[in-house]
Amino acid sequence: MNILKILIVNLLMGSSIAYAADIAGITVNGEVGFDYNLLSTKSKAIPYTGDATNETYRLNQAQALIKKETDQVSFLGRLVYVPTQYSKDGTTNNKANLGTLDQVEVFYKATPQLQVGFGRFLTTMGYESLLKSENATFGNTIAYQSIVPGYGEGLRAKYVAADWFTTTLSTYNQTTYGVFGEDYTPTKTTELSATGVLGSFSWFAGYLLGTDAAVAPATSTVDKSASSVWVAYKFIDTLALAITYDSYTKKPDGSHTQWADSTSAILTYGIGMHNFAVRYEMVRGANEIGYGPAENVNSVTVTDKFALNDNFKLYFEYRNDQADKEVFFDEDGLVTKKDASIFTLGALASF
Repeated sequence: MNILKILIVNLLMGSSIAYAADIAGITVNGEVGFDYNLLSTKSKAIPYTGDATNETYRLNQAQALIKKETDQVSFLGRLVYVPTQYSKDGTTNNKANLGTLDQVEVFYKATPQLQVGFGRFLTTMGYESLLKSENATFGNTIAYQSIVPGYGEGLRAKYVAADWFTTTLSTYNQTTYGVFGEDYTPTKTTELSATGVLGSFSWFAGYLLGTDAAVAPATSTVDKSASSVWVAYKFIDTLALAITYDSYTKKPDGSHTQWADSTSAILTYGIGMHNFAVRYEMVRGANEIGYGPAENVNSVTVTDKFALNDNFKLYFEYRNDQADKEVFFDEDGLVTKKDASIFTLGALASF
């Protein structure tokens, strides 16, 4: 995620990373998330809730960003600590807490406006941030977890014309759908995006296009694409609205096109120590991203983010998903319901 985009999200969401450590010009900031969830599906997880379990304490995620910038070079590294499943003997899955260097970006400043870099880049696409402290809600949208592209390894050029226009062009030799997950399939992928701020109005448009190479024993390639558009407006210091559209396609050679998209709107309002958010998301092609036979899913999230201070926030969040087919579990573990809900009590410490 480029620096301008981080500033935009901070401006609109009304949150910031406070008191980052600065040692010898190296800046370190990060966060630790913890939550407790109540699920209507009881023993079964709800799709795209981070595998939250019912009535269980969970260290949701911890991460740290390490930054160093000089007159001509900038460096960014992201360390992520997250519970990860792995196969113990081919049949049994265990869970371990792994700390990984998910993101490494190195840029050379050819001119004050033009930067060229290499590394493992986080996509510029999508409205939300990987840092929960920069979002109005504790949980990300379905689209950010499944449709919006994730990391890509390769080269990137960034040109900053002015506050109202920044453009990036990236070429990857591997890239993922969904920022949470991994994909080691070799690709030839290009990502082009532009973003800017005009007073209280901000905007973004991005497009990704490429092809996954065939990996033995498979012999077919996979054409892939993704798009992301969002606009946001800050009416007053405490009231903001953002509307987003994200989509993706996959077409294996000789097979049908897999397609899904998401349209969402989020309204945020801050008063005192509270920041309230209401988010609506409509997903089409839900059957292509893990919702069984359901073609459409509508999701509503209501959040109260309560700031005890600049570095510690509590979240009271309710999310309800409604599908057009019976794809959710009931309390007995049977797939009999068209709706599912989750209530989250979250705590987030940032530095």
